Amino acid sequence: MARQTVAYTGGLVAAVLLMGTVMESSALAADELPVMTPIVVQTENSATLPELMTKLRSERLVYVGETHTAFADHLLQLEVLRGMAARPEGLALGVEWFQARFQPVLDSYLAGEIDEAEMLRQTEYYQRWRFDYRLYRPIIRFAREKGIPIIALNASQELTREIRRVGINGLSEGLRAELPDSYDVNDKDYEDQLREMFKAHQSDDGMFERFVEVQLTWDETMAQHVADYLKSNPDGRMLVLAGKGHIGGRSGIPNRVTRRTGIEGKSIASFNPASRMFNTADYLVLANEQSLPPAGLMRVMLDTREEGVFVDGFTAGSPAKAAGVEKGDMITAINGEPIRHFVDVKISMIDKQPGADVEVTLKRDRFLGGEKTETVRFQLAGEAPHHM
Repeated sequence: MARQTVAYTGGLVAAVLLMGTVMESSALAADELPVMTPIVVQTENSATLPELMTKLRSERLVYVGETHTAFADHLLQLEVLRGMAARPEGLALGVEWFQARFQPVLDSYLAGEIDEAEMLRQTEYYQRWRFDYRLYRPIIRFAREKGIPIIALNASQELTREIRRVGINGLSEGLRAELPDSYDVNDKDYEDQLREMFKAHQSDDGMFERFVEVQLTWDETMAQHVADYLKSNPDGRMLVLAGKGHIGGRSGIPNRVTRRTGIEGKSIASFNPASRMFNTADYLVLANEQSLPPAGLMRVMLDTREEGVFVDGFTAGSPAKAAGVEKGDMITAINGEPIRHFVDVKISMIDKQPGADVEVTLKRDRFLGGEKTETVRFQLAGEAPHHM
């Protein structure tokens, strides 16, 4: 295991952290116990995050890995961005969350030409990335406020879906034009890591080659966009935010950027004692768990059709159902804002909390009496907080 420095925020529970799976050991002989690699944290010598950012002040390239649903990871990313923004000259933010074909949309948003809702619509965020936007919103807003360019790194869904279906060699000429400029297929550690991931989620070994091609395309595409920015901006710097699987161990994005630019960069990630795969970084951070505020919910199931958004059913305790919403109703507005697609519903609900009042306008096609417009008002339900 490579040498790692541990920075910590919040309280430190123990000075020794064992990497590996905790096992019931009372019945095992000493030579039967698993060999573990401990990380010893000397608290008096460990850097705080601000001290670490001072140390990394001259780095051109910094990576911060994430578990996509972990709010604490995104708060860590925000703090690293703030630290790097203390010297804003030439700084850009490269993110996995947007596909590169939507770069003009991000540029328009950062220039103030479109608002946040329109950016989410035009990047097809809720169709392509889908994770709760509130996890990423503080980072994106900070970059916009500080004039920091956001670079969309990811390969298109159309490309990776087709590779999964027919393989790279079966791509059409149009999609082949989207492929990264080169591939490194000789990293055995990378292949072993992918095989472990594949076995955890797949059973058809015949699909492993396609799985590798998709993963390579993701990593090589993101690495190429990072490299292109650094080459085009000789004095520029970049903070890259992506999943831990794309950063940990350097086999994903980092080594592929180094191959193109010679720049190694430094990696940062939160330490997760439950993870066996993604606790490899130049700097591991011990941070307290964080959770997003509970979201306000209508507790309805939606069906998007060409005509609009329809109520397809309800989950337990639905306040919408209690207020008189019926299966088959078409939602035409929420709080006066037009609803034409499920994305409009997602955007209208971003900031709504449990107990918030909403006004929903519906079209109902009655068998007798024809189409009728109704408005119902109710308070949103809550959800259990999601800890990560």
